[in-house]
Amino acid sequence: MRSLAKLLATCFCLGYIPVAPGTFGGGLLGVGIYLLIAQNNFINLAVTLAVTVIAIWSSGQAETLFGKKDDQRIVIDETAGMLVAMLWLPDTSLLYLGLGFAVFRVMDIVKPLGIRKLHDLKGGWGIVADDIAAGLVTNIILRIVMRIT
Repeated sequence: MRSLAKLLATCFCLGYIPVAPGTFGGGLLGVGIYLLIAQNNFINLAVTLAVTVIAIWSSGQAETLFGKKDDQRIVIDETAGMLVAMLWLPDTSLLYLGLGFAVFRVMDIVKPLGIRKLHDLKGGWGIVADDIAAGLVTNIILRIVMRIT
């Protein structure tokens, strides 16, 4: 189970990428998954929920195994957050996917609006909650941009 937790938390070892593992590992994997599921709202929601639940479990386990709070090798939280950022958007074009990716990464790094406090939660909940919140903020921003353009 330990090996499985590490494998999932690192998104099949993408978290070991030496430069910006959250961006290249988790975030881009989220984009790839989204491209596969975007056209079906039920599958989109089911996969997003499944990845989020797996992220909470595996990142909590991996944090213990790595011996460090939210180790940079744990990137499944970015995958879950990116999926939330793009959930059920009315326009699934590459333009909005790219904008969503960029806004999500900024929200995940800056952690505005009290998002940073979510990181204080214990275990996998703290690792994943801030990314889910960043994804929700990104989703709202994208909906506003789509509405006014």
